[in-house]
Amino acid sequence: SDKTTKNVSPQHRPSCRPPTNSTYLAIGQDLFSVNEYVSSQYNYSLRRYILAQNHENAKNATTSTDVVTDNGDQTDDDPPSLSSFVPSAFMVYTDLAHLNGLWNPTDYGSGIEYADGLLNSFPSNSDANNQHDQRSHADAGLQIGLYLNGTAGCTSVFTGRLDTQIRSLLAYVERSSASKIFLRIGYEFDNPSFGYGDDPSMYVLAFRKIVADCKRGLSDEALEKVLFVWHSWGAPLSEGLTLERFYPGDD
Repeated sequence: SDKTTKNVSPQHRPSCRPPTNSTYLAIGQDLFSVNEYVSSQYNYSLRRYILAQNHENAKNATTSTDVVTDNGDQTDDDPPSLSSFVPSAFMVYTDLAHLNGLWNPTDYGSGIEYADGLLNSFPSNSDANNQHDQRSHADAGLQIGLYLNGTAGCTSVFTGRLDTQIRSLLAYVERSSASKIFLRIGYEFDNPSFGYGDDPSMYVLAFRKIVADCKRGLSDEALEKVLFVWHSWGAPLSEGLTLERFYPGDD
């Protein structure tokens, strides 16, 4: 049976704002590069830790009593943890017609993209010993660049020809372990090479339909973690086009 469309009020959404003097980092997009980034940052931090320890030992030959407490807990003198360098969110690309790269890996020619692979590789993005990190021990967020294949694809969305794929996308969102999902619907809509500029109104209709389907088809818990992203190319527009013509509205 059809559910009524749900509206999650912005004031009722958990905030995505980082703590004071902190920044949330989202990176992508291929599995290898993300792993290399995290590993290299961790390796560098361990080298700095070793140098600092050697310097401290040279100044003071006595053994530090702060390395391990009586109950075995870590202290400030422990080496940094890998989770300290896991990004707050990962980025992947997919297209609505095929949905590759979400629960199955794919390669568009620039490396393996695999949303579940990234989330499973780094199941926690919070360092429990970092008092400045206000996030809980939860999975990282996920940013999905959802390609709609230009005006032709938007027409297929609006007329219902891609409803099966939309339901598959919703099923993925429903079961995803990501703490937040930023859904970039028809990203870079004003990029001439993506083919939305000949009929911006159809892009608007497709965007609104996907949002409405999400609100109608997702559970309250899943919907609460989804944020719909309207993402401009950020470059000069083709003659006769304005960003306002692509804007799907605040609802």
